Amino acid sequence: MIEELEKYAKNLTEVYSLEEEMGQYQYLIDIGNKAPSFSKEEQVEVNKMFGCQAQVWIISKLDNNRLYFRGDSDAAIVKGLVQIITEALSGHTKDEIQSIKHNIVDRLGLGPGLTVRRQVGMMAMIDHIKKISSN
Repeated sequence: MIEELEKYAKNLTEVYSLEEEMGQYQYLIDIGNKAPSFSKEEQVEVNKMFGCQAQVWIISKLDNNRLYFRGDSDAAIVKGLVQIITEALSGHTKDEIQSIKHNIVDRLGLGPGLTVRRQVGMMAMIDHIKKISSN
């Protein structure tokens, strides 16, 4: 498992157990609220990700052969999910990012309340990050 995901997975499965679905949602909202928002200049088409119902923007930066990502969304829960994914995938090489599988989403232990659309959206985030990291 990607190291950065471990703290989120632990909190989502132990602290906010599956029985506490609202706790998981609140945790995701809190993560999103703590993340900085993009400026209007960053919320542009070139940074926009598709495949998610909410609006999502992701920016990458290459530093010392490692990629770093920042993300934002106009939806509170999705913003938390974007923060988890961008933080988890930051600091890795292009090859490491290309080898990441969708099943990392399953490892977070998100409850059944995370709709299929949001799960698909998280997989789309991974695909989008792979796409922009291959450029």
